[in-house]
Amino acid sequence: MKQIDFGGKWALVTGAGSGMGRTLALDLAREGANLLLVDINGEVLGKVALEAEALGAETHTYCADLTSWEEVRRMADSIHARWGAVDILANCAGIAHMCHTVDTPVEDWQRLLAVNLWTIIHTVKAFAPEMMRRKSGQIVNISSGQAFFAVPTWGPYACTKFAVDGYSEALRYELFWHGVGVTTVFPGVVRTPFYDSITGGFLVRVGMKLLMATAAKPEALSRQMVKGIKKRKKLVIPGIMWPVYLFKRLLPWPFEVTGRAVAWALRAEEGMSCCPPDSE
Repeated sequence: MKQIDFGGKWALVTGAGSGMGRTLALDLAREGANLLLVDINGEVLGKVALEAEALGAETHTYCADLTSWEEVRRMADSIHARWGAVDILANCAGIAHMCHTVDTPVEDWQRLLAVNLWTIIHTVKAFAPEMMRRKSGQIVNISSGQAFFAVPTWGPYACTKFAVDGYSEALRYELFWHGVGVTTVFPGVVRTPFYDSITGGFLVRVGMKLLMATAAKPEALSRQMVKGIKKRKKLVIPGIMWPVYLFKRLLPWPFEVTGRAVAWALRAEEGMSCCPPDSE
């Protein structure tokens, strides 16, 4: 597959109102792409659209709940009727969550699966067939570094990201024969407002400080994503996650020991509480 020239291409970005969705959309605009921006929050979406238009991109917005198949299907019909198949489908909508796995309420499980997994299933089902008929296009799905190592108290979140990884891998094999590429992104810790809501005891507070000291900015990750999309890479793994990706497979026992120790310490520490799902 040849590298993608973004000039004049149509990129649909979900979760475009904030975080990685916003920064990816703006970087694609800088590369000359036109944008179809989707988010459930219309107010913030409008602000991102103005930023993108200032960069010279033709931009259209869709305020939609991507967990609803009917809303996604109607949006796709409207887009296909006006522009045909999109060139890039970037699934950036997602929410984060921190809680002991057994303690996580069923409602939180349902919301995590709906936003982190079903939104991707919906958009791919809605937009991939037209890309396949045209025999070109690139789909981008955001998984997580936790698909390599599921950190204790992040089990439900990690579960959804493992699912995105497996879904994307099978999709990549299947769509290859139709000229459509699939890129899976595995971010480490990215600075977002979610982490501000995490509460707990001494270990949690120290852990959060250490994480924030090494956290990547959304802008840095989106630039790496743009390079990966342009080259039609199958995986985009930020530098800090490469050791985890490699050594978990080659030398698994340190991860097993670390996981058990961290889980014991967090369970024993008083003050640990569930943080409800929040935007990534």
